[in-house]
Amino acid sequence: MYGEKRSAGFELKDRITEDLLFTMDIDVNRPKMPTRIYEVDDIIFRGLTPNQMIADKVSVLSSDKIFRRIKDLVDLFYMSHVFELNAIEIMNNLEQSGRVLGDFNGFVNRKDELKHSYDKFRFSGGVSKPEFDVVYDKVYEYVNNLI
Repeated sequence: MYGEKRSAGFELKDRITEDLLFTMDIDVNRPKMPTRIYEVDDIIFRGLTPNQMIADKVSVLSSDKIFRRIKDLVDLFYMSHVFELNAIEIMNNLEQSGRVLGDFNGFVNRKDELKHSYDKFRFSGGVSKPEFDVVYDKVYEYVNNLI
């Protein structure tokens, strides 16, 4: 259920098998942000650009919210394998969406607590869970220009 500063979450499933195809968060009553058209399994929808998604996740990573939203760390890990991080574009996207960067204190200086949050996180759909140090090191390298 969506609310103040909370996106609406949806699970899209195959009508016949009920298999989960993908999940999607939809922001309600937020400033207009850059979007593009996507197609997944014959479903066409408009969604945020990769840079905007990265900006939103980096904003969380830079704050203590990361301990409650460890999936954003995981998402950045996977996105780092596909998309280059352009610091100027990320900062522009943050400004356009009204988000700010924190000081990255939790991410940089509280690695043990972050690992604890990561260890509690459960991957679904039979996806294997990468080792925390692999995820952490890759994301640190990915966002280093913003820290």
